[in-house]
Amino acid sequence: MAVSGLPDGSWWVDDPIDEPGEDLFGRGPFVSRAVALLDQIGSRPSSTVVGLVGPWGSGKTSTIRMIVANLNPDRWGVTWINPWALSGPDAVVTELLGAIRAAVPEKASAGTRVRQQLSRYGALATPALSMVPVVGSAATAMANEAIQRLTDQGTTLGEQADQVRDALLALARPTLVVIDDVDRLQPEQLLAVFRAVRVLGRLPHVHYVLAYDQQTVLDVLSTTPIADKHGARAVAFLEKIVTLRLEQPPVRLEHAESLFNTGCAGALGRASASLSEDAQRRLVEEREALLLRVLTEPRSVARLLTQVDIYLPLVGASEVDFVDFITLTFLRITYPRLYQAIAMHRTALVDATEIAEPSRRRPEFDEEALAQLDVPAAHTGRVADALQRLFPRLTTDPVRSTVAQHRRRGQRRVSDPDYTERYFALTSIIDEISDGSLAQAIRELADGRRGVATEDLTAALRPDLTDAQACSRAARTLRRAASLSAELSGSEAAAVIPYVLDQFDHLRGPAAGGFGPDEEATVWLAALLQQADGKPLPPTALGDPGLLPYLLNAIRMAVPEPADATIANLAAQPPGSSWLADVVQATYEAAWARVQEHTCLGDTAPIEPVSLYISRLESAFGDADVDRRITAAVNDGLPVADLAARLVDIEVAFTSTGTHTRISGFDKAAFLGRIGRHRISAARAQLDSAAAGTRPGALDRADVSWANRRRFAASALIEALDAGITEPGRLLPAPPEEQRHPFTNHRPSLMNDGGEPLDLTLQVAVLLPAGDETPTGAHNGWGPPAGTREEILLAAMRSAPISGWLRARHSDWGIAAEPWAISDANGRHYTTAQSGARAATPGALGMRQALPVRVGAQLITGHAAQSPSQQSLLLTVGIGFHLAELDERHRPAEARARVVPLPAAFTLHGLFELTDALVRCAQTAKALWMQLDDQSPPPETALLHLSLTTAEGLPAVVDLSIYPRRGTAVRNQYFKVYQYRSGSRDIAAAALRDWLSEAGYRHHEQAILDMWDPAP
Repeated sequence: MAVSGLPDGSWWVDDPIDEPGEDLFGRGPFVSRAVALLDQIGSRPSSTVVGLVGPWGSGKTSTIRMIVANLNPDRWGVTWINPWALSGPDAVVTELLGAIRAAVPEKASAGTRVRQQLSRYGALATPALSMVPVVGSAATAMANEAIQRLTDQGTTLGEQADQVRDALLALARPTLVVIDDVDRLQPEQLLAVFRAVRVLGRLPHVHYVLAYDQQTVLDVLSTTPIADKHGARAVAFLEKIVTLRLEQPPVRLEHAESLFNTGCAGALGRASASLSEDAQRRLVEEREALLLRVLTEPRSVARLLTQVDIYLPLVGASEVDFVDFITLTFLRITYPRLYQAIAMHRTALVDATEIAEPSRRRPEFDEEALAQLDVPAAHTGRVADALQRLFPRLTTDPVRSTVAQHRRRGQRRVSDPDYTERYFALTSIIDEISDGSLAQAIRELADGRRGVATEDLTAALRPDLTDAQACSRAARTLRRAASLSAELSGSEAAAVIPYVLDQFDHLRGPAAGGFGPDEEATVWLAALLQQADGKPLPPTALGDPGLLPYLLNAIRMAVPEPADATIANLAAQPPGSSWLADVVQATYEAAWARVQEHTCLGDTAPIEPVSLYISRLESAFGDADVDRRITAAVNDGLPVADLAARLVDIEVAFTSTGTHTRISGFDKAAFLGRIGRHRISAARAQLDSAAAGTRPGALDRADVSWANRRRFAASALIEALDAGITEPGRLLPAPPEEQRHPFTNHRPSLMNDGGEPLDLTLQVAVLLPAGDETPTGAHNGWGPPAGTREEILLAAMRSAPISGWLRARHSDWGIAAEPWAISDANGRHYTTAQSGARAATPGALGMRQALPVRVGAQLITGHAAQSPSQQSLLLTVGIGFHLAELDERHRPAEARARVVPLPAAFTLHGLFELTDALVRCAQTAKALWMQLDDQSPPPETALLHLSLTTAEGLPAVVDLSIYPRRGTAVRNQYFKVYQYRSGSRDIAAAALRDWLSEAGYRHHEQAILDMWDPAP
């Protein structure tokens, strides 16, 4: 290939080089050796056919030109034949003998004789060529017999050939005939050339160099009668023609890399682009893994760089990722059918909404599919890997796919849906603002000025909200703006925020599909909140109810996961601790003020997501704090019916006639638990007035006005209150249960009972995060060293709720808590600790009497087997009792009691308080997580396995004598698995209700309801 085109980027020029000084691939030693061989061949009259063998585009023509340039022109005559110009077999002899004649010196008398003889010979040889048979043992005899029948003025072809030989011997000057691109000939032309060289052209001092790709020539020969589809016969025939085979030296990898790097640098320079360190690393990876493993010849490398040079300026170097662009360009020109399939499926390849089920919906581009798309078998593995690097959705690991897709957003990658079309359009997209203009607009805003670029951006953010495509373009612009804002300083980000806040009025409102681009503006706002510092938010922003939902959502996006824990931490910081903490506190206090203000406006209030405000407040301040705020507000006169209306759920229904909003429901049990049934009952008159005698099922759910929501909520609360009179269980909470859980075989031995069975055991296991498997030790534990870990566990258990419950029994039970101590450990995988309570009564006591209460805890840390990178923590806490050796005052008894219930049996209220203390150990698990790993906040949701075990049945250890019971069967174990966020009393109440019901008891719900929701 040409190298003269490198400096100015003329990659499409495919001229061969002429001088060794132009060689980029270190072929000088091979050229020198070939020249020496030709000089040796030229010293003898015997005709020799040299084959220069190499793939297409490997530079064979350039190699021959360098060889010819090094031959002595005073000694050698060199002539070239262009087989592309051969119109048919007859033209072959004319061209061949004409080329030999042209290489003979004109001035020498011997040369004149050779030229004359060649002319006469050619006149007879041209018609005779078709009579020359295939090379074989009888070829010469058959040829002579045929030639004898062709005469010209009484001279046979054989006689004329002898005269040519004599003349060439007399001249004694070697002639080199170069026939290039032999592999481009059609079957008839190829055979004609070989016949001419083998029989008619085999003349003294006449030598040939044939340049070809051997496999291509063999494939052509296999289609002719010579080989008749037999590869071995084709090889044998070629060996008869070619006397000396020379292999074109392959391009070494370092030379190909140099050519590739030079071309990429030139293309980037001409496009005024640059590469980040990450892009440079990925370019090297793609070059080594794919590009130069397939593009092994200079011409193929130049072909790729030509396409890059043409289309990169059209697309815009700053509008795409260069590595993805060059890789996709390679696929386009190397595997056209594959590229067509990629283009056809590009939407599915980058659709992040389907990542959750990649195996079901992703297009298939595995090695088998690639082979069907004409990718050679030797390349399918590399190409499949490259496709996974381009499109993470093609990976089989959904977690890896999701993470990769998320990380690439805003990096102009082909897998980013906001940039995908740019790679396939092969030109700039006129309807969208370019990244260059967008970056300029952001810079103007950061500098406090609004120029032409800002005007262009503002125009792009004024879509027709009824035009889905216009909204989609605006959404892409907003997402790109969020990514391009990543380089802003804190003060610059704060300066851009007011502009973004101003855009919501123009982006708000449903578009096609029911959603507008305002959600994407929230993404941009979140990106700025992450970086901003210095200038506070405009006061008007916090006072604008229209902006409050966007601010709350943006804050949630801006903080690290888990968002709820991070927001709670920021909300608890002292004022002035950080810019973002101040924004969180001001925004969330504004949200609480808006809840009260909006509720007091009653039916005249604007439509606004007040339930979102309350949900975000719970994330920041906790359920208990928000409940206290609401309870205080209700006590101060906040209308209960209007507040309940704000918590009615609304849904968007998609129908054939369009999108519609409607009332979907109201969680009356949650509202009762939040406000308290006693306060709700006290507001019964207000509820009756609001409901106006209607029932929830009779209301028009399509009416989402506050008046109708108030009627819906009030009638639902009235129904609940009325039902609670006869069925109090309906007012009890129903925390979400988990049917599939990993606790089936988790039964650790926590308490040393000395071989004496415990009468009652309660145990809770808390799994962080909630999942389908407990921690495995296959990848070792995590956290600090074993000694530090043990100290952390002991300190945590000393302050755990179960220890507080045990200390509170000192006065009424007459017991003293034992100190916690480590009983078993295995490095950073599991640690077990034990405690208990000893009888304070002096005297000789048995073991059961002396230590009637035993407590144990086990901490396990590890990783999920299916996701080795996912940390996991399991805390199990249990408490057991020897109740039969205690009297009714829980003092040691002289003899073991045999009655039911036992004298020391728990009351139902006592069991409720104990269960609540045990459930609250879930907070201990979260505290342990933070102490073991101070870099990672604990997961927001846990699985909680709560179990109760009795030796003689529940009636023996809990005094349930006042409740009727159906059946007398003894059941020894009860358990439930719940999803846990907060609300230990909810779980305790639900567990007791279910356990008693499973034991056959009835009419106990009211007692549990009074414990769970006591009168104020």
